Amino acid sequence: MAMRIYFREQPRTLLLATDEYALSFQCVSDTTEEKTSYKTDKPSSGNNSHGFGNNAASRVLVDFTSQETIDFTRYKPLSSLPCYGCLGLLNVDGDVFLAVITGASKVAEPVADIETVYRIHALEFYCVSRATWDFVVLDPAGNPLDTAGGGLMLSGETYDLATTSGGGAAGNPGPGLIEHPCVSLRKLLTDGSFYYSNDFDLTNRMQARSADPTFDIDGFDEAFMWNSYMISELVTYRSHLQPDEKLALDHSRFLTSVIRGFAETVSTQIGSTPARLTVISRQGCRRAGTRYNARGVDDEGNVANFVETETIMHTSQFCFSYTQIRGSVPIFWEQDVQLLSAKVNITRAFEATQPAFMTHFEPLVAKYGPVHIVNLLSTKPGEHELTQRYHQHIRQASHGGILADQLRETQFDFHVETAKAGYVAANRILRFLQDDAEEFGFFLYDNQTKSTMLDQTGVFRTNCLDCLDRTNLIQQIISRLALEMFFEQRETRPGNDLWIRHSVLWADNGDQLSKIYAGTGALKTSFTRSGKMSIAGAIADATKSVSRMYINNFVDKGRQNTMDVLLGRLEGQQRVVLHDPINDYVLAELHRRKSEFTSSREISVFAGTFNLNGFLYEGDLSPWIFPPDSGIHEPDLVVVAFQEIVELTAGQILNADPAKRQFWEHQVARCLNAHGDYVLLRSGQLVGTALLMYVKESEVRNVRNINGAMKKTGLGGMAGNKGGVAFSCDYASTKLCFITSHFAAGLSNVEERNNDYRTIARGIRFPRGKTLKDHDTVVWLGDFNYRIDLPNEEVRRQIKLQDLEELYRHDQLNNQMLNGQVFPYFSEAQISFNPTYKFDNGTDAYDTSDKGRIPAWTDRILTRGSNIRQIAYNCAQLMFSDHRPVYASFRVTVHTVNEPLKEKLSQELYAKRRGYVGQLLDLDGEDSEKLPPPSTDKHKWWNDGGQSARVTIAAPRPNMIVNPYRPANPFSPTTQPDFIGRDGLASARATARPSYPEEIAAAAAASSLAHRSNSADLNRAPPIPRKPSSLSGTSLDSLSSLSSPSPGEEDVPPALPPRRTSTIGSSSSRPGSVNFMDDMARDTPLQTFTSSNNGGRIGRPESSSNGKSASRASSTSSTSSGPLSGSSIVRRAEFPSTSLPKISRSSTIPHRNGDGPPGLPPRPSQTFSVSSSSSSMSSTRSSDPRFPVSTSTSTSTQTGRFSYTSTGTPSLATTTSTVPTADPIPPKLPPRRSLAQDSPRPPKVTLSSAGLLDDDEDDEVKSINSSWKALA
Repeated sequence: MAMRIYFREQPRTLLLATDEYALSFQCVSDTTEEKTSYKTDKPSSGNNSHGFGNNAASRVLVDFTSQETIDFTRYKPLSSLPCYGCLGLLNVDGDVFLAVITGASKVAEPVADIETVYRIHALEFYCVSRATWDFVVLDPAGNPLDTAGGGLMLSGETYDLATTSGGGAAGNPGPGLIEHPCVSLRKLLTDGSFYYSNDFDLTNRMQARSADPTFDIDGFDEAFMWNSYMISELVTYRSHLQPDEKLALDHSRFLTSVIRGFAETVSTQIGSTPARLTVISRQGCRRAGTRYNARGVDDEGNVANFVETETIMHTSQFCFSYTQIRGSVPIFWEQDVQLLSAKVNITRAFEATQPAFMTHFEPLVAKYGPVHIVNLLSTKPGEHELTQRYHQHIRQASHGGILADQLRETQFDFHVETAKAGYVAANRILRFLQDDAEEFGFFLYDNQTKSTMLDQTGVFRTNCLDCLDRTNLIQQIISRLALEMFFEQRETRPGNDLWIRHSVLWADNGDQLSKIYAGTGALKTSFTRSGKMSIAGAIADATKSVSRMYINNFVDKGRQNTMDVLLGRLEGQQRVVLHDPINDYVLAELHRRKSEFTSSREISVFAGTFNLNGFLYEGDLSPWIFPPDSGIHEPDLVVVAFQEIVELTAGQILNADPAKRQFWEHQVARCLNAHGDYVLLRSGQLVGTALLMYVKESEVRNVRNINGAMKKTGLGGMAGNKGGVAFSCDYASTKLCFITSHFAAGLSNVEERNNDYRTIARGIRFPRGKTLKDHDTVVWLGDFNYRIDLPNEEVRRQIKLQDLEELYRHDQLNNQMLNGQVFPYFSEAQISFNPTYKFDNGTDAYDTSDKGRIPAWTDRILTRGSNIRQIAYNCAQLMFSDHRPVYASFRVTVHTVNEPLKEKLSQELYAKRRGYVGQLLDLDGEDSEKLPPPSTDKHKWWNDGGQSARVTIAAPRPNMIVNPYRPANPFSPTTQPDFIGRDGLASARATARPSYPEEIAAAAAASSLAHRSNSADLNRAPPIPRKPSSLSGTSLDSLSSLSSPSPGEEDVPPALPPRRTSTIGSSSSRPGSVNFMDDMARDTPLQTFTSSNNGGRIGRPESSSNGKSASRASSTSSTSSGPLSGSSIVRRAEFPSTSLPKISRSSTIPHRNGDGPPGLPPRPSQTFSVSSSSSSMSSTRSSDPRFPVSTSTSTSTQTGRFSYTSTGTPSLATTTSTVPTADPIPPKLPPRRSLAQDSPRPPKVTLSSAGLLDDDEDDEVKSINSSWKALA
């Protein structure tokens, strides 16, 4: 069922539409801002070339509706390509993209006319958040096409682009072109290895889906669904729909599940009966990756290159199915990527691996039944070590538990068995598998009776090192064995054509799986196809091997990164979140109630570092690992770092010997196990630098996701004689990181050491893009080689005097950290031990050689994190090296999240909130109603039925009219009749009441802020506005007493006096202007005020330390007098009798409560001054909340305002105001509310952003202004 895609410009919306339904997508995050131009300077927030990284989360509004409800006149076609399915949404570089299948071909039909499988060969990413990539012409590789003019074709127009790189290589955009953000994802999804079906559940084998044949996305197996991350939010949206809406959505096939692997059907015959032979392989996505980037098992039990392969035979009478699985050896191991060799390293101890081993096999047994392990590893070094460890885990798992008697093992050295007789000898394995093959059986379905006849009750799990070439050949043999058993049971002999097609299918399957994992086709396919190995096949295998070497070393890293983005596993990658207010509420509630499902506890951690100088020591390490002053008896986690574990010779730099590391692993484990039961979690070595991590056996299950990383810094990053080794792990739900490093030596090579730090800090990259900053706690330890910048004799003398503080002041690392050059946000405990370098070997004497090296603290331990608390920091007296070992002990707070309880609480909150919101919507029917049309002079929106706004009232008797002298408010009491005769107008005029009633004037005399004191009134709807009363005649005295009316009464707009010119230091040339004074240049000290009974005005200072200021005040005091002295338009504040403290320029501001520590000096404030004909107003706004804001009003001289000098010292500002005599006298304003004289503290005066009036005063003055103009 093909779909079409449309778009709407405002607001930008994408629409997928079928003949009946439509699914719309609208981005509601910040990225919805339209960006019409093609941005060439958009920075990538990621840490890779693809632009994937720590982007802001995007929110998308999704709506599923019938096509009848959509106005298609507002939409335009976005593409002429058909759409066959939607893979989901993905956040790439801050933009939201919708992945849509635009090209596919049918490749398999397991059940004729019922089940169809398609291979994806074309796919488009349409941007939901902006129109930049609309109508962009892309080449087959996914790059924008360059037009003849050298620009980019966008919507039919050519845009010139700035050249960002010198591209032009295959797969890269040329000069002047910008790569599409999803080009690498597009290449991956269209490489021919992705398949989908709209007819049946392709993620499950036939035996599983036969029990439930319905096409329900809820039953899809996410272990094989490669777009599970992209489609997860849409599946969540589907779960919130009503049952009939779910069925409609599923029937429309908007949501598509995609597998990766192989699928193909060929036609054949069984005797004279037509048949279809199909092979389907499903590669797991939970530990997906390339050959050297994904090995072994993870803590969740997922293994690399896990593939379920199903052989299906279908006729009109029956349907046969047989399933096998393959996967990497399920222990923790990896291979170092090197040009000519890849050495196998087992990274976790046996005891620490067993839980993950069990976690891997338990689901397999539950799903398939008993598991027969077919191990094809050889006995050569590396593979033999894996085989031995594999066998140990199998025996351990078979001793008890649910895996007892469920695991069987066959060891078959493929290379040894086929060395002489060729690959034909691989059939010898059948004698080991025959019995279990007959016991496991196969799945058989009767198409006539529609019933299951047989079930497969067990499975063969085959592995080699890569699970590719050897595994392909053996699995083909097992598949043929199952078919032979089926034909033997039915007493049928198939022709040779069936076996030829079976071999070709398995050869194609092996090639496809090999291309996915290793980048090339499988080896040995020449034999798989024809049953014999030819010279051409051998040459082809050699060519493939060389290609694999190149791809694994230079290409796989980018392929791995792209897969991680597709699967949502890149560190810091943000997913697309559906805009769901209910879900937002749930997340907020979960955060508020996290204590219900989160617990915290402290663990003890020991960290030690030791430069061994290439020596081996078989003595007791307890003085170092279990020192008496560590404060920890048995640490939960032990991290030990070594430097110069081997002599740094040229041979060791090129090929480090692991024997020395293994020796020290044994020595440390022996010391630890003498005090408790410890397990080696992981060890790593970079030539001479090694890092070991141990955990108490009782805590093994709490440590997960252990990964390692290395970074070389020697010889410009080419050699490993210097560098760093790091481990990352999750302890419960807390991310920990431990890193050791060996920096450049030399007294004066400070900058080289700084560069080593920067190189390692930037270069350490764990799987999934995780870096050091992505951890809650980081412990960095090692030989940093920072020295002491003092002469040798002086350093040794200070050591004898034990003046370590003086030495530390000249420590290079200390000074570099203080200067911000290295280790930002790291801290180090106080050093209380002597320098640890350099001693004569085996002695306690500092270097006595001719070089005479200066003693220094080269061995250090630094930490970063808010959840770590250091207990001890010291060195131990082990004297076999020229260094002394340093140790530190910590307490780290770790958090544990109960995920099942969190999920349960989340579902409960969602259901409860949804029911609550649903009730509100049901009760409030106006939510869905549209707003009425706006009112006009002929029609008002509140009049129903089209009634006119004008109403004609007939007079009761002839020659009568409406009484024009009635009050405008029809509800006001009056003696005036409604209608009067025309001859009675004169008498009515004489007896009419004033237009402004006395009761309203009395109410207006009350405080204008009275209504604001009632908080309940704030939630009421505003009153309906009514026509104001006209002013027929009002005296100036009555108008001066007006104020804002009480709620429910009429509001008479008063007038505002015209603004006059004010002089503050210098007069302003235009009326009403505001002068911003520059008081910062003044140096007037703060003066003390006293309270005076002057109507609430601020009194004069008791004394003045500045005579000039005092004389200015006295000389201007007579410029204003008379009746104007009482008028002001600012709120007047009264201060208590206590005086303000005097503050000197150098002192700090005391605490406003009088107690507590002194505060910082206040920041400079701004002084606002306004004056009119009769008054001036000034106020100073302080940005520091510890100081009250004071205001002063006066008709002549204003003092007592806070101002600040250029040094930030508070001072008194003085303002002189002049009054023009020719201007009319404004009315006297009503008195404002003031605080009592005995107020315990100065009242807080709130000023607006203009510094003149607060919001209430502003409204009042505007009202007065209108009345004053009317009277004028």
